[in-house]
Amino acid sequence: MNKTKIVIVGGGFGGVYTARNLLKIFGDKAEITIINKNNYFLFTPLLHEVATGALTPQSVVESLREVFRGTPVVNIEDTVIEIDKENKIVKTSHSNYSYDYLVISSGAETNYFGIPGAQENSFTLKNLSDAIILRNHIIETFEKASESNCADNLTFAIVGAGATGVELVAELAEYVKETLHSYYNNSKIKKEDIKISIITNTAQVISVFPEKMRILAQKSLESKGINVITNATVSKVENGQITLADSSTLKAHTIIWVAGVKPSLSNIKGIDIGQKGRMDINEYLQNINDPIIFGLGDASGTLPMLAQIAVQQAKTVAYNIYAHKGNLRLQKFETNIKGLLISLGQWNALGNFHGLTLNGPVMWFIWRTVYLFNFNSWKRRLEIAIEWTVNLFYPRDITYLK
Repeated sequence: MNKTKIVIVGGGFGGVYTARNLLKIFGDKAEITIINKNNYFLFTPLLHEVATGALTPQSVVESLREVFRGTPVVNIEDTVIEIDKENKIVKTSHSNYSYDYLVISSGAETNYFGIPGAQENSFTLKNLSDAIILRNHIIETFEKASESNCADNLTFAIVGAGATGVELVAELAEYVKETLHSYYNNSKIKKEDIKISIITNTAQVISVFPEKMRILAQKSLESKGINVITNATVSKVENGQITLADSSTLKAHTIIWVAGVKPSLSNIKGIDIGQKGRMDINEYLQNINDPIIFGLGDASGTLPMLAQIAVQQAKTVAYNIYAHKGNLRLQKFETNIKGLLISLGQWNALGNFHGLTLNGPVMWFIWRTVYLFNFNSWKRRLEIAIEWTVNLFYPRDITYLK
């Protein structure tokens, strides 16, 4: 009996959880192939902790071969360049792969919205190398400021106040004002010389979150001495300076762009892309023009780009592939947001469950527990738990990584 060939493009939350659910349903009766640019699963929600010395880079990645060790899942490290729907072939930089069913879960990349100079003059935080580069730059900035006894370059600006921007700026404030400053107390650098701003074009930070969470998050950031600039649209980014739509400017030696993302589909030929750059899918998560192609996560549909949504969609995709093959009734996907969580630095986090908003140390532990159990292996969970525990008693890491 021929096995069902299922190819998954992308090894993020959507792709990995789809493969896991397919294994439960098909067992060894399916040939499952994951094609991903890297040989690892990246836990993107914790990249801000890597960038600010709270976690080591290896803590937020898991080898895909290790995740699927002992299973029939095949992991391919390659870049998809074209989908040949007529012949049912996925073309990559080095080979071709035939499929009976195709899953598009290629994730998203930084969106600069065509703002002049944004890409050239700012850091971002979308992959592991971004986090390492940013951390090295922050450490190097303090080294140079210490050598010159001049704090003029210790100015930071984050563009974008969604969940990533808010979590990053909260951790950044603690990293530079508490950890790094304590190591350079012999220089003339004063804590008040360190300036941190966050810019958003909305009226409040984390604008898609419930109002109480928005208010509490903004108050928390301001209490850390962070300059929160709202209702401000960036029109240009230059080396060391941000220009806003009202022609006002903000000086910042370090500019970090986390103002939004866009689907990673533009470089793949043969995929039907909708108006917002995401693949159009129906209520069963099938491509609207091809029922054997499924899409989920950041690359498809219109739902918010949240990891928990991709994980939920993965279960529906896996079942509907099985149902389609067996001529069974397909399941419609229904979103079930179990809760919203956001970190605001050590000992503080916000959570909203069924309309109830809570914050403080208890929510911080809940946030960490939830994230911890989203990793695939107990090995990685244990390693992160140990790192987090050590951080309760010792300063964050300031090692320059080459």
